[in-house]
Amino acid sequence: MHEKELSLTGKLDNGLTKGILHLLGWLKVGGLWLLGLTSLAALPWIIFEYEEGLSDLSILEWGFIPLLALLLWRHVHYCKHFTTGFWLGFSRLLICQGVMGALNFLLVGVVISGLFLIEHPQELFYSLVQESPLDKIITFSSVLVAAYLAAPTSCKKPVNVPAAAPLPTEPTASPEAKEARL
Repeated sequence: MHEKELSLTGKLDNGLTKGILHLLGWLKVGGLWLLGLTSLAALPWIIFEYEEGLSDLSILEWGFIPLLALLLWRHVHYCKHFTTGFWLGFSRLLICQGVMGALNFLLVGVVISGLFLIEHPQELFYSLVQESPLDKIITFSSVLVAAYLAAPTSCKKPVNVPAAAPLPTEPTASPEAKEARL
């Protein structure tokens, strides 16, 4: 079936739509990348919140640090194995951290909207704000899950590489067979 060619205004409209969609895609990836970067950069302040060094660490934080180191080692190992490259592997890690950060923001929004629906929201708010390990458990587990899921799982396939057609091969004959034909 033969497609009709677009008019000049149709081509401009189509090009504008493609350009805006590419821009929105880059903004999405850039936003997730920045959110992941800020969530990883904020970890030292979350872990060392009282600025007392190693005596500041709780048992939860003592368990989180080696697990994160192991998952980052796993991530680097898989990036080397699947030849992902440093920047693409780093980008995968930050985008996964950004997605988990966005899910955490969504969870906070649901909890806050739930606070507005109950009769005494101040009591529940004060119980949530008090020093409880629940918020750290959620934060640390989301960082660990994102670090686990960010590791590549297969080699990156080459894009738009035409497959080489097999060359026809001629049967080879031995020198004795060539002499027999003559």
